[in-house]
Amino acid sequence: MSSRARIRGACLCLAVFLAFGFPIPASADDAGEAAAAQQPSPTDYRPIRRLGGATRFTRPVNTVDALQKMFSPARIQSDVRAVLEMDNLGANTAEVNKILSGGMVMETTIAPGTRIEWMALRRGGRPATVTRVQWAGDKPLEGYQFVIDNLTETLTFFVPKICGNISLLSREPSREAARRAEEARQAAAAKAAADDAARKAEEARKAEEARKAEEARKAEEARTAEEARKADEAAKAEAARRAAEAAAKKAEQDRLAAEDDALTLRPFFAGYFGKQQRQYDEDDPAELGFTHPDNTVSAFGDALFGVKGGVQVRVFGDFETGFMFTPAIGVAINLEEADRTSLFGDLEVGYTFARGFSLGTGLTLWDFTHGDQFTLGWLGTAAFPVWKNETKRHRLDASFEWRQFFDRMSDPDVNYQFWGGLRYMFK
Repeated sequence: MSSRARIRGACLCLAVFLAFGFPIPASADDAGEAAAAQQPSPTDYRPIRRLGGATRFTRPVNTVDALQKMFSPARIQSDVRAVLEMDNLGANTAEVNKILSGGMVMETTIAPGTRIEWMALRRGGRPATVTRVQWAGDKPLEGYQFVIDNLTETLTFFVPKICGNISLLSREPSREAARRAEEARQAAAAKAAADDAARKAEEARKAEEARKAEEARKAEEARTAEEARKADEAAKAEAARRAAEAAAKKAEQDRLAAEDDALTLRPFFAGYFGKQQRQYDEDDPAELGFTHPDNTVSAFGDALFGVKGGVQVRVFGDFETGFMFTPAIGVAINLEEADRTSLFGDLEVGYTFARGFSLGTGLTLWDFTHGDQFTLGWLGTAAFPVWKNETKRHRLDASFEWRQFFDRMSDPDVNYQFWGGLRYMFK
């Protein structure tokens, strides 16, 4: 024997010794792969106690984001197709990849003892599966679960976090197809019942129509006779109604005419609070004025309480709207200098709008009580209703008045009077 043959024999013996004398330890996936090579009975499920290692399908996917990123590349999705086609489930590849890359999963665990129909792994880096296995770890296995129903089968998948070994937990007849079939059966039964009910209802309808036709014939005879009688009565009633309407219309016209006449002249009284700003010369009867070095004379602002009464005469318009002439007389009580209390008279022309708001202008004759202080002035007014008695046609207005005195017109900003208050309008 040559030395080369002896060397070959020694190497072969050493290899056999190492293989049988010192077995190589394996991961749980390796154990599963080895078990998959065996042919168990159809009722056996091989236990798996650990996952991970060289045969894992992917790196760990501990979060949903990690799961999405791991199963999004085309290479991984192609490997998913490969393991699905090993169980004739290739038609579901697009849906499975969509769910995994989209993160449309439920985070859950499977308890020890849970059976798995098949689990994906890698042999020599290539996708493979191990079938009919059972999780036998000490703790529940964490992962992600999702369900696909393709109307033929309902498939429940599970992906362990530790290794990404996509697995099929269960494969059963389609729940959705069964639900639809039951709905179709119930719908068919309901339709049959409805058809039977419709048939019976149609028979009853025809019988009822025949009965009603006979009753209608008799009723028509009676109706014709009754209509003839009612037509005669209706003619008499119509004549009476028209006579009554004519009388009512005339009465309403008379009432409106009387009311319109009553509203042509409307007495009123009013109360006001305000002030006057007057500038007096050096002969001021109250001895309050004096001349400043610049030849101006002091102005005095006095608080006033006023009472005013008069009559509103509608010159043009209807009822409470239109152009009004309003003469009035009143007294302005000076609350600070009683001896400067003034009598005054107003001649106002104004317009009252449809909602009762009014604007007016005119002439005021101010301060009858002090002849040397008597002055004419411009009068501006505004008022709007705050309350109205519809029965008596009385009205309460918020009234505001401004008077610009004509004496000393060189200083109009200190020769004016204004106030506001309430005005009660009688019918």
